[in-house]
Amino acid sequence: MQIYKDERLSQLDSLTEFATHSKILEKNYMHQLLRKEELIKFEESLAPHQRAIMGDGLTIVERGVVEHNMIAVSQLYRSIYVKELANILGVDERKAEKIAASMIMEGSLHGSIDQMDGLLEFHTDESPQSYWDGSITNFCIELNRVADTIKAE
Repeated sequence: MQIYKDERLSQLDSLTEFATHSKILEKNYMHQLLRKEELIKFEESLAPHQRAIMGDGLTIVERGVVEHNMIAVSQLYRSIYVKELANILGVDERKAEKIAASMIMEGSLHGSIDQMDGLLEFHTDESPQSYWDGSITNFCIELNRVADTIKAE
């Protein structure tokens, strides 16, 4: 993601109406969960048409954040109960299951849903070792970014 790596991104924090944008983008890039409070602050900076409510009762941004958080959860867990997933996503169980099912059908989420047990199982091609290696790599990249920022100041 070229935008995340752009040095000017950190300058957005100094602009009141865009203060949350760089943090949202960073968490998106790092596949980290976005909290409801962050979403609310981010949506406050959007124009009214960008906050339109869709047919499923979510705004476009809310839907995007729920899908992003679903992917982030899939990287943290091998399986999760739909009830717990709904709590993390901030939606009801039915909506969490429906969004997971549509993401699985679209191919943006690899997994399966056991409706009898209310369990969502994530399927990954990565071995635990390669996942761990990727996590260490991401940590090192972030550490270098922080070190470069400190050095620049």
